[in-house]
Amino acid sequence: MSATKFKRKENAMKRKSNCLATILFLIYLALLVWIILFKLQFNINDLDTVRKINIIPFYYDKEIGVDFHIKEVLENLLIFVPMGIYLQMLLFKSKSYLKLLIIAGISLLLEITQYILAIGSSDITDLITNTAGGLLGIALYSIVARLLKSREKADKLFLVIAVIVSTFIIGLLALLLFSN
Repeated sequence: MSATKFKRKENAMKRKSNCLATILFLIYLALLVWIILFKLQFNINDLDTVRKINIIPFYYDKEIGVDFHIKEVLENLLIFVPMGIYLQMLLFKSKSYLKLLIIAGISLLLEITQYILAIGSSDITDLITNTAGGLLGIALYSIVARLLKSREKADKLFLVIAVIVSTFIIGLLALLLFSN
């Protein structure tokens, strides 16, 4: 195979990989909005009407136990890890601080939307932990790419994982939807 044909084939594979990553990222964003804004509800009428802001980091009402807050912090951290990974894959030439700003901006947008629609508490702790989760995703991708000594190999690995996880989650959601 000539070098030109090989280069074209390689570029076509990169475009397909980027296209798949973009589609999976959009699915992730849709699920993220559904989880954060709509609390996994199928009916908007089932949502609690809450309009509350907390601007004191890691401050919680005493009514709810500490275990709940630790669980919520970890969930917020983990749910944004994929965003950092996707941004590393899709915006690999961009600076990390720009990716971090995108993550913080999306988190802030979700918190503001919760307040405007009165469908949840807007909390600075969520903004902090969401952004930290995205940063963790950026770091995780970078570590894996260094260990594999190739960004392309890291992309393939994360795409395979993303396809498996996305298929599983969509299957579970379909099952939930049909059972209700």
